[in-house]
Amino acid sequence: MTKKQRVFLGIFIIVILLAILSIFIYFFLGWLKSLNPSVGAALITASLGFIGLWYAQWQSKSRDIAESHRASKIEVYNLFFEIVEKFNQEEMPSTEIPDDLKKKFVQLNRGLILWASPEVIKAYLNFRRIAGQSSENILFAVDQVYQAIRKDLSNSNLTLEKGDLIRLNLKDPDELK
Repeated sequence: MTKKQRVFLGIFIIVILLAILSIFIYFFLGWLKSLNPSVGAALITASLGFIGLWYAQWQSKSRDIAESHRASKIEVYNLFFEIVEKFNQEEMPSTEIPDDLKKKFVQLNRGLILWASPEVIKAYLNFRRIAGQSSENILFAVDQVYQAIRKDLSNSNLTLEKGDLIRLNLKDPDELK
C-alpha cells in the first residue's frame, strides 16, 4: 500500500468514525430529551463524575509509570554524560577508541533502545552522524542530545538557546558562538 493510499484510507476511516459518532450523539441527545429532567440531570452528573474519576486514575497511572522509568533513564543518560566527559578530558587518536569506551557505547546503545524517548534517539543518531564526520558542529550535536534528555526527564528548555548546555562544560562559555 502506497503512502497516498494509506493517507486516503486514514482520512476515510476518520470520516466514517465521525459520522458514526455524530449519529450516536444525535440519538443519545434525543433519548436524553425524552427522559424525566431530574433523571437526566442525575445521569449527566453521574456520567461526568465517572469520566472525571477515570481521567484522574489514568493521569495517576501515567505519572506512576513515568516515575518508575525515570531511574532507568537517568542511569542511561549518565552513561552518555560519562562518555562525553571522557572525550573532553583525554586526547584520543581518532582511529582508536579504548575498549572501556567501546563497552560503554554498547551499554549506552542498549539503554537508549530500552528507555530513551524518540527525540533522544534521533538527537543521539544525529550526534553519531556528525561525530563520524569530524565536524565542527559536534558540540551543538551534544547540546541537542542534552536538551532532548532534559525534555525526556520533564525539564523545561523554554529559555535555553542553542549551545547553552554545552557551554557549561567549556572553560570559556563565550568561545562557542
